[in-house]
Amino acid sequence: MDSTLERIFSYKAKANAEILAAMQQFDNASPAKEIALRVLSHTYAVDRIFAANMTGAEHGYTSPNPIQTPSLAELAAAIKTSDQWYVNYISLLDDTQLAERIDFTFTDGLPGRMSREEMLTHVTVHGEYHRGQISLMMMENSITPPGDGFTTFLHKSEASRRRRPDGSSNAAESHPVQNLKVAPIANQQPAETSAKEAKAASRLHQLTDSMRAAVSANSALSKTLKFDLKGEGFIYIDGDLVTNEDKPADLTLTLTIDDLKAMSHGQLAPMTAIMSRRLKVSDMGIAADLRGKIKELLSRMRPPA
Repeated sequence: MDSTLERIFSYKAKANAEILAAMQQFDNASPAKEIALRVLSHTYAVDRIFAANMTGAEHGYTSPNPIQTPSLAELAAAIKTSDQWYVNYISLLDDTQLAERIDFTFTDGLPGRMSREEMLTHVTVHGEYHRGQISLMMMENSITPPGDGFTTFLHKSEASRRRRPDGSSNAAESHPVQNLKVAPIANQQPAETSAKEAKAASRLHQLTDSMRAAVSANSALSKTLKFDLKGEGFIYIDGDLVTNEDKPADLTLTLTIDDLKAMSHGQLAPMTAIMSRRLKVSDMGIAADLRGKIKELLSRMRPPA
């Protein structure tokens, strides 16, 4: 390895391989595994999109979030091939090519212009961010995530150059995760008063009206859906009927009223809400099937001003 970029992408390949191997410890029935696969599928899509942008090729993606979720084995093979492509590609670039600014189009249709070096930097930072999310999910499921440190990688892969002649570097970067307890994000509220209860009832009423208007425009959900609004009530949808009943539903989405409004405005992405634990999904399979219909439903809502 001759350049820092080559080292970074070799590190990226190793870190991806290790977290994919660790993901085998997820329970196959766990929603966490499905989410982790979707997260890494997203990072793979972004990697291939920017590879195409840098080379002037067509990537074929209409979104950085593929609808179909690959199996763990399929994803591992695809990411391994992609990571090796980046290592090989970078080894052929000179300073002039790295600095060259390239015009391209994002998947949402907006124009973009970045240098190759900026694109490569984005790919590495983006991937590390999402590996961190998956590591957090592993800890929440009593799985110890692999060490994901660039310093550790350098001291192991280039031991003699890093004053580690014996090749030992286990202490270079240690993260004691075995006793780490990740506290849930609490919706902390002061003691309720009658005035606050009235305000909460008004918020629920307004949001229910917005949901009712959206459903009347034909939601076509095909399943019963309930929004559990974390102490501010419920919105239950069965066909074209919208009530505030707390009844069993095929799919329950648990989140705050404010986050539901943000999602309807397009200000909060569902995957972001799930990863940040602002949205809890009762059945990931049903949620995946209804993803498009729920998105349409939320886009038709008329949130109160």
